[in-house]
Amino acid sequence: MVLESTGAEFGRKGFAPGFWRAQVMGWLVLATMGYGIRVAVFDNAAAAFWLTLGMDPLAFLLTSSCAALYGRRSSRANASLLALACAALLCLAASALLAAIAWVIHGRFPAGTIWTLPADQFRFSFIYYMGVLSIWTLVYFGVASELAARTERMSKMKAESRALRLELEHLQLQIAPHFLFNALNTIVAEVAERPGIAEEMTRRLAGYLRYSLDRHGQGVCSLAQELEAAEAYIRIQALRFDTQFEYRCQIDPASLDRQILHMTLQGLVENAIKHGVRTGQRDHFLINIRTQCRHDELVVQVDNPGRLQAPYDLAQGEGGLGNLCRRLALRYPGRHAFSLTQRGERTVAEVRFRGSSEPL
Repeated sequence: MVLESTGAEFGRKGFAPGFWRAQVMGWLVLATMGYGIRVAVFDNAAAAFWLTLGMDPLAFLLTSSCAALYGRRSSRANASLLALACAALLCLAASALLAAIAWVIHGRFPAGTIWTLPADQFRFSFIYYMGVLSIWTLVYFGVASELAARTERMSKMKAESRALRLELEHLQLQIAPHFLFNALNTIVAEVAERPGIAEEMTRRLAGYLRYSLDRHGQGVCSLAQELEAAEAYIRIQALRFDTQFEYRCQIDPASLDRQILHMTLQGLVENAIKHGVRTGQRDHFLINIRTQCRHDELVVQVDNPGRLQAPYDLAQGEGGLGNLCRRLALRYPGRHAFSLTQRGERTVAEVRFRGSSEPL
């Protein structure tokens, strides 16, 4: 028997189609088996036919009524001890009723036309119906309990998914104020000494913010769009550092249409510029942006001059990379890898997306 709704759903919406299919098919099978048993016991096809026609539809109605009563009164489909006790009493009462009706029908046939057991006819019918109804009850409670457990698991998964989504949205909302704060501080620092540069930085910042607002709420975007956003950010920083700053891109054309987490590349670039400036106050520093598709893996790298400090837990960090790591973990569980390594005199930040770049 297959039920496609919990007890609470029975009460609110009636039976699901799966219940009726199982109920009808199950009793058709039982009626067929019962007819064969009655023919073998009574040695009379007509008597077996009329007993089957009179008893099995009635049993069908009784079990359907009991299921409806349980569905309306139960807020959950899990069988409690009280429900099982009530079901046992109903099985006893229904078996006695069906056995009595069968005994009446049996008595309508002339003596000698039906072979009877030496034991009492009523007792035989009662045992038969008690067995059938007990099996039906156990199957019903078993399937209903499994569905209730499955529904509870699904509700828990939905709640966890919603919590993760809210956390992800919270992390994404942290990005824009962080970037805007840094950009405005940069502009303020330039107003007094280089007002023309500050004015141009303001225009570029406005263009960047317009781009960001157009894509507000997008969890993922194409790598081509991410490059456009990163270059808008880089153009703002280029005005700040003038000839001191340079960047180069090595982009695999096959990677441009791949979907990645929004603001991934900007977070890597922002970190590279911040740490590139700190490396000995050099007159010139270079950052490189590389992307590559390797079979089903997308690799994004951003490197800058300088050496790594003492190891730290990126996922627990409060900076831009910590934010990025937590967002990646929420969007791509088990399908990404982030690393920060030292290669010669340069620090390399790398993100790998395995399989499809679409989030789960």
